[in-house]
Parts: sequence; C-alpha cells; structure tokens
Amino acid sequence: MIKKKRFYLGFLVTFICLYFVFRGIDLKELFSILKKTNILLLLLTIVIYIVGYYIRAIRWHYILKHIKEFKAFELFPYLVMGFMFNNILPARAGEFIRAYITGEKKGISKSSTFASIIIERVFDGLVMIFYFILGYISFYVVKEQVVNPVSFNLFGRKMTIKEAVMIFAIAGSLIFIGIFVISLLLLFKKEPTVNFLHNLMKSIPGKLSEKFLKLIDTFIEGLGVLRNKKDLLIVFLYTFFAWSVEVLTYYLMAMAMKIEINFFIVCLIMAVSNFAIMAPSTSGGVGPFEFFGVGVMLIFAYTKEIAVSYIILIHGMILLPIIFLGIIFVFTEGLNFGKLIKTKKEE
Repeated sequence: MIKKKRFYLGFLVTFICLYFVFRGIDLKELFSILKKTNILLLLLTIVIYIVGYYIRAIRWHYILKHIKEFKAFELFPYLVMGFMFNNILPARAGEFIRAYITGEKKGISKSSTFASIIIERVFDGLVMIFYFILGYISFYVVKEQVVNPVSFNLFGRKMTIKEAVMIFAIAGSLIFIGIFVISLLLLFKKEPTVNFLHNLMKSIPGKLSEKFLKLIDTFIEGLGVLRNKKDLLIVFLYTFFAWSVEVLTYYLMAMAMKIEINFFIVCLIMAVSNFAIMAPSTSGGVGPFEFFGVGVMLIFAYTKEIAVSYIILIHGMILLPIIFLGIIFVFTEGLNFGKLIKTKKEE
C-alpha cells in the first residue's frame, strides 16, 4: 500500500511539473532550437560527462578502502549500474541495488556498502551547496538580465520562482548537512546516538530491534572513511572534481546549442536541478528536474523554448548514456534484470 501511494505521488509530481514546463510552449520553435545543436560538441560533452563517473569510481575506491581494497575500474561497472537503476526505477532504488550487487560480487557487507553510498550522497550534497552559493552570485553578476519571475500560489501564498528555488535549495542543504552530522555522531558519539535512534524505534518488536542495532554496527563500518582526515580530504576533492566536470558539461551543452549563458547561471541550474531530484517523481527525477531547471532560466530572461530545449538535452545527457552503459554492464556481469528488481524490493 505504501509503495503504491509513493508511486502515485511520484507520478502526480512528475505530471504536474511537466504540465507547467510544457504549458504554452511553441513546439515548432523548440524543435528548431534543438536542430541547431552542434552534434560533435554534443558527443564530446557526453564523453566528458561519462569521465565524471569514472572520477566517482575513484572516489568510491577511497571510501571503501578501509573495508576492502578495490581498483576504480573494478568498481566502475557497479557504480554505473546503480545509477542506471536510479534512472529507470523510482525512489532511487539503484542505491540499494548497487549495494546488493557489490556486496554479492565482491564479498563485502551490503550494509557497509550502502553506508558508503550514503557518504557519497552526503559529499555530493555538500559540494552542491557550494555550487548553489556560487550560482546565487549570478543574481548580482548579471542582475540586469534578471526579470520579474513567474509567480504562483502555494498553500494560499503568492510565491515567485526565485523564492521557490531558494527555499528548495535551502531545504536540500539542511538535509545533507543533517545526514553528515548524524554520520559523525554515529562514529564519535555512537552510544548516545544509537540510544536516541533506538528510542525512536521503540514500537518495533524485539527481534527487529536487535537487527536494527546490528545494522547500525555494519553501517558504521561503512562510515570509516570519516575517521581518516587524509582520505576524507581526498574524497572531498574527488567529489569536487566530479561535480566540476559535470558543471563543465552543462556549460559545453549551452555552447553546443549556441546559447549564451553566464557560468554562474550554469552553476545555479546544476545545483537547483540536482537538489530537485530529491523530490518524489516517477524515475530519474523526471519532472522536478525540468521544472526547477527551466524555472531558473526563466528568471534570467531566457525564452521558455530555449530553457526547455536546453534542460531536456541536459537531462537526456544525464539519463540516457548511463542507462545504455548500465544495461551493457548488467549483461557483461551475467546479472538478471528481473532478479535485481525483485531483490531491490526485498532489500
């Protein structure tokens, strides 16, 4: 019942977001803009984007090394498969599937592996906060380009897109900072933190409560990288490098489409759109990603047709190459799609 409600909520959010994105758009103009895209530069951008994933595999090597040593090229297929399932299944199911596949194939704890993935997301969120702050500078650097943004009613209050973007990004920032703080508390203040979490789980029967405590122990093992200052710094630098490559691809995509855009605006689009993926949706963040990405561009006086065409290509670059690569790795690793999706539900 909960899964069905979550699915319907995600579908509703996607539908509403896409409705506002495409409402009143000139499709002929949209396709005309897409046709002008430089294909060679587009392909180069996609290659650079995939390189960013290999950088993430190097980062994952450093996060996992205190559990077991793996080479980045060994981890790359599992990382890509995880993101592939994120792109085609709702509720970021790929995170669970990646932990399961890696645990099974590499003989390490699935809970610890999942904890390492959460650490990845936390570092991603912290770097995204940086890029959001950098992007917010655009309101002052190109302030002459800012127009009175579209407004809408939310719970009886009139709100501009600029205000919605700010609230959404702040909420996302608080979530990531909160998870990071809890992770540190589990490492360095384990007993009081576990007791606090245990009190929250009082309604759970005894056996499940014991399993929860065991899960916490293996989860803490996956947070081990936080104990080593050198590895912590390396993980942060690789995270920053990976997202810097991604923001470069956003900028190159604008060049391929012959869209003149300030680098700070690109940073804001990337940060806000990726924070938006946390919202419920069908899969791959479809809907919220487009709504907030297009919303940012409308603030800076881009036509809706330019904004929608750019964000569609960006999201396509994010989703399609990784889905294609992920499918290849599923078959080369001798895995079964149906079994993995079933496993995701069990996990």
